Amino acid sequence: MQTFENLEKNLNIKYPVENLSEASSVLFLDIETTGLSPVKSEVYLIGTACLKGERLYIRQFFADDPSEEKDILEEFSEYLASFDTIVTFNGNKFDIPFLEKRSFKYGIDMAFSEKNGIDIYKRIQPYKKLLGLPDMKQKTLERFIGIHRNDKKSGRELIALYGNYISSRNNYCLDLLLQHNYDDIRGLVGLLPLLSYPDIWNGTIKAERAVKNNYRDYRGKLRTELIIEFTYDTPVPNPVSTGFSDCYLMLGGKKGKIRVAVFTGILRYFYPDHKNYYYIPLEDRAMHKSTSVYMDSGLRQQARPENCFVRVRSQFLPQWDKIVTPIFKYAYEDRTMYFELTDKIKNDPDIFKRYAGHLMDMILKEI
Repeated sequence: MQTFENLEKNLNIKYPVENLSEASSVLFLDIETTGLSPVKSEVYLIGTACLKGERLYIRQFFADDPSEEKDILEEFSEYLASFDTIVTFNGNKFDIPFLEKRSFKYGIDMAFSEKNGIDIYKRIQPYKKLLGLPDMKQKTLERFIGIHRNDKKSGRELIALYGNYISSRNNYCLDLLLQHNYDDIRGLVGLLPLLSYPDIWNGTIKAERAVKNNYRDYRGKLRTELIIEFTYDTPVPNPVSTGFSDCYLMLGGKKGKIRVAVFTGILRYFYPDHKNYYYIPLEDRAMHKSTSVYMDSGLRQQARPENCFVRVRSQFLPQWDKIVTPIFKYAYEDRTMYFELTDKIKNDPDIFKRYAGHLMDMILKEI
């Protein structure tokens, strides 16, 4: 077996690694195998990277032939013991289970269960549509944030290339094998800024201001929208924008903006205790029994949940969970709810912080 070491200088990782763990305890991991099945295939190359100050230390464990698989697994296991956090790309599904099964064959305990595992693919996959990408392959994500790699080989091509190396000991083949893994592991480190997108949803945003804006739509009709501006801690690597219905989200740098249409008109507030109300057909509204008890019985009827309401004319904002109360609707069975945009709510930053988070969750869910 052979071990290859490289120290990258002038490292500029545009993501706070301490968000994951103490920087010195983080190990980046990527493996190369002779196939997809850990029962029928072997691991022949284990690539790792860790941070040493402002430098990236890359260490590769290479098996000159499959008989040296045990050797690289043992050396890697000893090296792994110094780290608490393992960062991979789709490693929860492939790299780590593969290493565990191959190690078990030789009685080697990798102790992955004792480590904190961070799978960049798993964390970023729910944001595929937000990023506007055709797929979530590592090379696609690298291109998205501008990472250049020298390697042009695919994983499938590497299997044949490794076979050629075993039979010929051709150093050119070896260089190609090492370069692919080197670019994979270096690219893995470079993908860290992508974690800033899920960080926005899973962390804390700060609502800066909420303002109403009047504009004319493409038909020339005058409309009103609310613009919520907010900030977050970690800048995103690329600006993105998306939306659904009448909500639109924009993220760039450390600032975000949500535009949501304001409904101006009449909505219904449905009383929760319909048994205590009468419905008045001529007025198309409900009245409490205490105030309508003397009304002619022919002009009233026992209210039902769907007609136990009072109509309110105002300006409203949509919501799909009970973020702000009281709740208004077009009809009782509607999924979309509204709350009234009162002066009190306009001046409450906590409400708009919760509301902005709600809209972001819905946008991510619906796109």
